[in-house]
Amino acid sequence: MNKFLKNFDWSAKSIAKIIGMIILGIVAITVVIALISFSIKTIFNTTSYRDGYYGGGYDYDYAMEEASFAKGGAMMLSSMDYFPPIPEPGYSTGSDAEDYEVKEYYGTVNTRKLDETCETISNLKALDYVIFESSDKNQDACYYRFKVEKAYGDEIAAIVESLKPETFNASVESIKGTIEEYEDELDILTKKLSSIEETLEEAQNAYDEISVLATRQNDAETLAKIIDSKLELIERLSNEKLYVKEQIDRYNDSKAEQLDRLNYTFFNINIYKDLIFDWKDIKDSWKYEAKLLVDNVNEVFQGITLHLATYLVRFAQVVLYLLISLFLLKLVWIGVKYVWKGKYYSKKKR
Repeated sequence: MNKFLKNFDWSAKSIAKIIGMIILGIVAITVVIALISFSIKTIFNTTSYRDGYYGGGYDYDYAMEEASFAKGGAMMLSSMDYFPPIPEPGYSTGSDAEDYEVKEYYGTVNTRKLDETCETISNLKALDYVIFESSDKNQDACYYRFKVEKAYGDEIAAIVESLKPETFNASVESIKGTIEEYEDELDILTKKLSSIEETLEEAQNAYDEISVLATRQNDAETLAKIIDSKLELIERLSNEKLYVKEQIDRYNDSKAEQLDRLNYTFFNINIYKDLIFDWKDIKDSWKYEAKLLVDNVNEVFQGITLHLATYLVRFAQVVLYLLISLFLLKLVWIGVKYVWKGKYYSKKKR
């Protein structure tokens, strides 16, 4: 070691060359490490079709939920601009809350005779005092929502009970609190409308008087300002008046809908097919399992053909990267040996 230090060229030019070689060596080693790392990632990388299509790390389902949520929120805000809020049921004044009761039935029927049971409910549509609001039927179930004039509610409830429902619950709710909320809002809006109309009339009279006075004095500039101010105020109050009237109409409509509920009893009936041996379900399950078997066999064949070919291509790519890395390392090693040997012999000759 002492001999090496004595023979080494300690000039500034020699030290600069050594530092340069060290930097080049570090760069070369960094490139080699990057190539090896990329090779390992390449051979072990497994990307699904969805990840490849939408980009790695992108949660497509989450993005769709966010978009669906944003869209639903926008629709809700839009509807609030056009309809008055529905007051939540709660406390009501007085002792006549029971006069505002609305009854709603919820029933679930399991049956082995789906068509016959569904027909029993659907036939109620022919009755004058039964109004169907929605219905849906498929091979496995049917659903009906309808309302019945209050006097016939118990009669229809008895028909549903004859079907031996799994569950049949009655929910009773007083909507007096809701009606009172609407009436309070209507009272406020009515007073506001009256105030706007009075202000509008007083403003028109005041401006008319000022206009007459300005006309007599031949003050054209003042008259022009008065006319502009008058038109602006009238337009603003007129728009506000129309807006309040629209709100009053909407609250009146909502109140009328709530009061209309007092005349009916509501039914929500779900009917499901309930068979011990459902040959259709058995057939569908066999069909599903057969498809699953085909998918598994297809996946195996893909694994031993296409996936194997992909692996071999990636393996060849990795081998190529490793060979390039070894070649670069060898060049670095040869360069270092050449520099060190050249410096040593040049010093020795001196």
